[in-house]
Amino acid sequence: MIQSKVVIAGAALAVIAAFVIALQPVQAGSCVLVSAKARGLGEAAASKRSQAKLTHNINHWAHKNKLNAVRVGHAPTSCGKGPLFVCTSSAKVCP
Repeated sequence: MIQSKVVIAGAALAVIAAFVIALQPVQAGSCVLVSAKARGLGEAAASKRSQAKLTHNINHWAHKNKLNAVRVGHAPTSCGKGPLFVCTSSAKVCP
């Protein structure tokens, strides 16, 4: 019975520690998620515009953080249809 209380207390402490670590602010120099959204009459046009805005946002982020080069992960684009096509592109960017 005492052992089970110790195990439960240890598990609770581990969960609290995990939340504290997860809530820490992002350190400078770590990776960030950069995204861009664009609209267009056609899906191809909206996708192309979204990728162009994403590239602009990545370059702006790098310049703002005084970085000469950054690593960019896979940049998927997802589109939805309404009155216009709306496409969103995002990528993980690391110094």
